[in-house]
Order: sequence, then structure tokens, then C-alpha cells
Amino acid sequence: MAEDIVVKEVLTDEMKRDGAALTRALDEAGWPVVASFWYYESDDNFWKLMLASPRVSTYGQRDGYGAVIRALDALHESRKKLKHITVVEPNNAIVRALASAVQTGWTIDGIPFSRRAINGSIVEDAYLYRMTSESAAA
Repeated sequence: MAEDIVVKEVLTDEMKRDGAALTRALDEAGWPVVASFWYYESDDNFWKLMLASPRVSTYGQRDGYGAVIRALDALHESRKKLKHITVVEPNNAIVRALASAVQTGWTIDGIPFSRRAINGSIVEDAYLYRMTSESAAA
């Protein structure tokens, strides 16, 4: 009997540095990020950098991706990195769940968050930069 073994994609040190740098660049550009974190999608074996902003609620995801593209350009980073980035509203279910468990304020931290149950959902793996009270209140 053959078994499929899936090797989990690794969140690299470069990805961690890039996530922090992008969050900082968005801050400097005046695009408010109330939550920023890497989130592991186990179904797809894929890490994505999730950026939550009230601007997405007001102006839509197109505005968010425009801000991310401008920030990537300012950092001289490839736009190909967009495939790992998702912009969401602060009321996104994953954002709300993580924000109910962790609050960082407006700093940019690097907090590993693994294998925890939050409100009946399991978070397999995440790496948190920012979780503000604005993301928890959404």
C-alpha cells in the first residue's frame, strides 16, 4: 500500500524578514495595517502573509493590493511575492480569531503561534507581527 507523504512548506527567515519589512513599508506609506501575520494553509501546504486594514473595508481589495505593490516597489522587491500575500478586512475570521488570543499593539513583533485551538478552530501555524485591538474589535 502506497502512502503519500506531504512535507510541510517551511516559513523561511527571508519570508519572516520580508513580512516585517513590508508591514513597516505600509506603515511608512500611511496605509493602516491593524493585523499582519503569516498563516499556514494546511490544505494547500502554503504560507500566506495576511494584511488586515480598514482601508480594505472602505476601498476594497484592489486598493490594498495597490498599496502592497507600491510598498514592494519601494523595497525593490519582486511583485511575484504577491502570490504569497492576501489583503483582508479586519473582520476576517482568521484575523478575529488570532486577535482574540494575542494582542501586540502597533509594534512589529515576531511571535510564533502554533497548534492552538481558538473558539473551536485550530490554528496549525502562524507567525504574528501585529495584532491590534482594532483587529480584535472588528
